[in-house]
Amino acid sequence: MFAAGGIAIGLSYLVDTPAEHATAAPDAARTDQSGDKSIEDDAVASVETDADPDTPTAAKDTETWTQVVGMGDSLSGLLAKAGLDTETSRKVILAIGSEFDVRHLKPGHRLALELSDDGLPQTATLEIDDGSRIQATFGEAPSVQRLEPELVSVRHAGEATVNSSIFAALDGAGIPTRFATDLELILGETFDLRTQLAGGEHIRLMWREHSSGDRVVGDPTIDFAQLDLADGRYEILWPDDNSRRTTIFKDGELLQTFDQPIRGARLSSAYGLRMHPVHGTVRMHSGLDFATRQGAAVEATQRGKVSFMGKRSGYGTVVELDHGNGVQTLYAHLSAMNEKLEIGQQIDAGTQIGRAGSTGTSTAPHLHYEIRVDGTPVSPLADTQLRGSSSRVRTKNSLLLVGEMQTELDRLLASRG
Repeated sequence: MFAAGGIAIGLSYLVDTPAEHATAAPDAARTDQSGDKSIEDDAVASVETDADPDTPTAAKDTETWTQVVGMGDSLSGLLAKAGLDTETSRKVILAIGSEFDVRHLKPGHRLALELSDDGLPQTATLEIDDGSRIQATFGEAPSVQRLEPELVSVRHAGEATVNSSIFAALDGAGIPTRFATDLELILGETFDLRTQLAGGEHIRLMWREHSSGDRVVGDPTIDFAQLDLADGRYEILWPDDNSRRTTIFKDGELLQTFDQPIRGARLSSAYGLRMHPVHGTVRMHSGLDFATRQGAAVEATQRGKVSFMGKRSGYGTVVELDHGNGVQTLYAHLSAMNEKLEIGQQIDAGTQIGRAGSTGTSTAPHLHYEIRVDGTPVSPLADTQLRGSSSRVRTKNSLLLVGEMQTELDRLLASRG
């Protein structure tokens, strides 16, 4: 069981939020909603919709109405376009809003309604940009569930030589340019990639794209990178969907490892000064942000004792762990906490402590992760007190995996002709 951190839905606000403003809602983001509740581990929730018990759950004739969300569209506007009245639209928004913050409605999302012959919805399904679907069923037994897509992953490879910038090099080679940011973020505590590039450096990358049917779903995911720079060869191994560890080698020697709280998640914001996405001013970012879907499992990065579970201003719903020797970790903006955990309980690395969300000062589902030493935040990518030294077995296994990645990368590049 998990304790939810509150669903940030003010219906009067949600109804009128257009899609082009889906990630910029500062007034709503500053409000830390309360109202904790219990949800099942499989994230299927029941929603009260005030449905008339005399309304039949099935009709003889049904009609399916679909619409792709466009720039400026709001959920209320789409429902009105489908012919639903204000009260019925309110119930649909409330149902979908229990599993998805409709402030984050974006162009490209898809809404489908199954309407009975009297024009009332039997089901409402919102397909979002990671391929997940929020499906609300109405009638005598109303329910809402989040349906994860069955995705097919296809691996790709590419190489490029830097002349002017890494962005231009990737773009010219047909490699997703967002990988320039991925490389800069993960290497941020090792060196400044932009200043390190003088021209002539060679880069080889391998990544995955995910598809459902004939549609590409979500962003491509980087798996491996080889950078041949002036001072040596750097090889970076990102975690796959079943792993939490990033490993960096230089000339075959272990340079750095990092264990992240969400398996396979993408690092989206680094430690240090940045322009705050809500307040619009330059502020210190005291941890790392990981872009992920609402409800993704959050795990303890190392063994520790649960020292806090609850809400903190700006952070929303938070779990904190004490690892001894003055070292603590903090996991923020959670949508739910693991109710089986108790203050003072010792837990192992990999224990699920909650689910990712967007509580507190936040603009979209993500996880904020901090490491603090004697109460002061430090860069999680540079910290050595929590991480400690990597075992020889782990280092050997990582090197073997790097070799496998290199072999696969060679094969993919050769297949391109």
